Amino acid sequence: GESSSSHNNNTLPLHRAPDVVVSAAPPLPPIACSQNRITKNSSRRRKRNSRSGGYKSSVCGSSVVAQFRQCQAHQVIQITVFVVLLLLLILMGLDRLWVQHSLSLYPKYHHLAKVTQPAVPVHQAKIVIASLHEGWKYHGLLGQFLRENKQSYANQHGYAYVDSFPEEGLVPLQPWQITDNRAVYYKKTRFLLYLMERYQSNVEWVLWIDADAILTQPYLSIEDRIHEFQQRLQHETNNNNNNQDLCLAWAEDSQPNAGILLIRNNPTGRELLRIALHTWEDTDVFQRFTDQASLTTAVHQNKTYRDCSLLLQKDYATLLQSRVRGPQSWLWQPGHWILHLPNHNYLELLSSLKMVGRRMELSPSPMFPQLERPFLEQLSEARKDRFQALQGAVRHAWKGYADVCLHYTNNKSPKYLGSHIPCDDVSPVAGLEHDWLYHAATVHDSLDTLAIALGTESDEYKEALGMVLGQDLQASSLQPTKTFEYSLRIVGGLLGAFSVTGDVRLLSRAKDAVDSLLQSPFASSPTVLPRMYDVLFPPRGASILYRAYSRMYQWGRDAFTSEHHLNSLAGVGSFSLEFYFLSKTLGLDSYRQVADKITQHVAAYQGKDGTVPSSWNVMTGKPLSLHGGLGSGSDSFVEYLLKVPLLVCTSSDDNDLLACTQKHGSVVQGMLELYGKIAQGPLRSQHTVSKELDASIAYPADNGIYHQLLCFVPGMLALGANVSVDREGDLELAEKLIRGCHDMHEQSFTDFGPEKIHINRAGAVNKKATGGDPSYLLRPEYVESLFILYRTTGKEEYQEMGWEVFESLERYCKTDLGYTGLKDVYDPKGGGRVDDMPSYFVAETLKYLLLLFGPDDFVSLKDFVFTTEAHPLRVDVVDRMRAHAYIQAEISNDKCAVHAPFPWQLFGVILIVISCVSGIAWSMRKMWWGKYRYNTKKLTQ
Repeated sequence: GESSSSHNNNTLPLHRAPDVVVSAAPPLPPIACSQNRITKNSSRRRKRNSRSGGYKSSVCGSSVVAQFRQCQAHQVIQITVFVVLLLLLILMGLDRLWVQHSLSLYPKYHHLAKVTQPAVPVHQAKIVIASLHEGWKYHGLLGQFLRENKQSYANQHGYAYVDSFPEEGLVPLQPWQITDNRAVYYKKTRFLLYLMERYQSNVEWVLWIDADAILTQPYLSIEDRIHEFQQRLQHETNNNNNNQDLCLAWAEDSQPNAGILLIRNNPTGRELLRIALHTWEDTDVFQRFTDQASLTTAVHQNKTYRDCSLLLQKDYATLLQSRVRGPQSWLWQPGHWILHLPNHNYLELLSSLKMVGRRMELSPSPMFPQLERPFLEQLSEARKDRFQALQGAVRHAWKGYADVCLHYTNNKSPKYLGSHIPCDDVSPVAGLEHDWLYHAATVHDSLDTLAIALGTESDEYKEALGMVLGQDLQASSLQPTKTFEYSLRIVGGLLGAFSVTGDVRLLSRAKDAVDSLLQSPFASSPTVLPRMYDVLFPPRGASILYRAYSRMYQWGRDAFTSEHHLNSLAGVGSFSLEFYFLSKTLGLDSYRQVADKITQHVAAYQGKDGTVPSSWNVMTGKPLSLHGGLGSGSDSFVEYLLKVPLLVCTSSDDNDLLACTQKHGSVVQGMLELYGKIAQGPLRSQHTVSKELDASIAYPADNGIYHQLLCFVPGMLALGANVSVDREGDLELAEKLIRGCHDMHEQSFTDFGPEKIHINRAGAVNKKATGGDPSYLLRPEYVESLFILYRTTGKEEYQEMGWEVFESLERYCKTDLGYTGLKDVYDPKGGGRVDDMPSYFVAETLKYLLLLFGPDDFVSLKDFVFTTEAHPLRVDVVDRMRAHAYIQAEISNDKCAVHAPFPWQLFGVILIVISCVSGIAWSMRKMWWGKYRYNTKKLTQ
């Protein structure tokens, strides 16, 4: 050991080597174990043990190991408590994150943050949303979500919202006070009755949202319920029944006994609630309040009212609910943190949120009720068989197209600059693809036909819908497309499918397609008249290459060629119906204004008899000549002069269409007046050839040539005669013209009319005259007029004419992969096949034939206006939809946007060009630099 002084100074003596002198050396670190310390520590332990009675009296035992075990046990307990508390905190945090995640997966609507309307007081509202919140489930983040969701829906639509008891003195039940459901139902019923009685002077409807139901606000339309209710009231009134007994409309959810209840605040509705309250103790009605039979029984038992009709709506995508199940729900007090065990019903609610959120994102509920399926039992057996035969024809035509263009059962034809887009048409005989529009014309054109003929749950419709929504097919082709045809087939097909299904995603695609038109062929024209062809680019979700390529194409076309300077009257003026519908639906005037400018521009060049020039120079905005007509190049423009006023003037307006258009601006009124001039002037004088031997027959012709395209005129005249008081003679002329078209069909061996052929006043055809075309190209104009005339007159002879067309289609045109045209209708065998099934065959020909044999109220002419491509547009779309602000926000949502595929082929071509140019430039630079260095060296020398 060392000296004690060394220890007191906390230093140790330095060990020096012999004969070495060291001065001011730093101290070394202390030695860990010194003998003196060991001795002192041992003495201290002996003193402690002696005071405590020795080692044997120690708590930990008689050894150092026992003491260590005691200390270890205390530490384990402390660590365990700490870990448990930490896990509790983690579970609480994870629970909150889980709720947030579940709510984030549930559809969050952009318009929620845009709601600026103040809450409507109950004493000023006609419609009140009543929702009772009791229980732990409505506290915290989830409860806030539920309340805000319902409150914003009420504010958005101008309804009053009540989510708690008013100042009546009723005390909300706490969860631990609820021993059975009867107390809950009794409390809700009492509250509803109080609300209806207190505000019966102004409140007309009360929407009861079940406390366990989550209102998915965009997909629940109170207006739809009231509209259906009013229809039921009108039906009861027409049957001389007491419509005051109608008081309830029940919207049922997919879960049993769950949903919402729309109550009419009339004496019957209030008395029903009183009866239920008075009989509650005996009949236990409100234990099953959502049961239709229970409510009806309550009324029948008291014999006070003969009936209280319930309108059941099985709309499985409007509501989400999660019932409180299990005996442990009453254990939890509001506001307390709860460890949500796997068997707890709170998890059911969260999982439902996520499940329904994904379901609505993949398949959102319709903006308005879908088109109801036809009730075929009311038809005769023969008519029912014909309708089903047409359904089979639609299915066969689609299968042929899908096998070639979607499934590629045959060898796929090479496609470039847009290989992700299916072909436009199919060649059924050769089994090959046919492209001309470069935007999957048949897919878009057939979409509403498949929904009408086969239903939205059919595999065919789902396949077409998935193709339309899966990728951006509307504006991602790098080939120039025909503007007029694109609007009729792509835009019209999307809007028609939206009108019959209410799928907001289709409306979003249609808006994107129209925006592409406005940014390309409309923007590239120096006048209001659009170009005939142009390369489109996606308005959103696309790389800059699409826009750059489109602009390069436009620049190159104008710099080096004179292409696309001309366009037809139909090519510049057939956008009004689709654009008007889009503006009407979205509440945006920009699309309507574009169509109005075109209509006003071309109408300024009309002749005294209403003739509008058929050919136009879009660069100058002037017509090439003053010659006009009704056939190809002008037909759809004249047709839309009538159909736009039909779309604008709803069924609630005056019966006189001319009087109605005076309320909707000078442009619409001018369109109808121009149509009247054409119908009274050139149509009768230049495009009608009466048969000499039969005054009941007239042929639609142009300069002595019968045109199959002109067979649309009888249907157009019938529409105009059906809605306007000053068009009485049009229906008579329409029936003469349709008989003329039928006569041309009967003169051929195949029962098809020719594309065009010379005729004389005796009705005889001149097959040898030049300019004729005896082919049949599956045209729809004849059957279109048959459909409209049957719906307006009810004469069954038009159905028989249509059935003759279908039998000829099956006999002469059907193939394994669809239907084809014929080269010569006067040849007993058709003169060979025209190997093409155009998209309008499914969109128009088969659709009109199907509707001709369907129920008379199926796709009614009062509810829909058909485009020139037979796409039905709803007349009352605004009345059936939500507010315009919501629609605009919904379709601009990212969930409705599909990103355009990256144009790898274009990128590759550009990369190759850049590489070649760079290589050439580099080679020239080396040559120039070498020459420069040689000259410099020579000069230096």
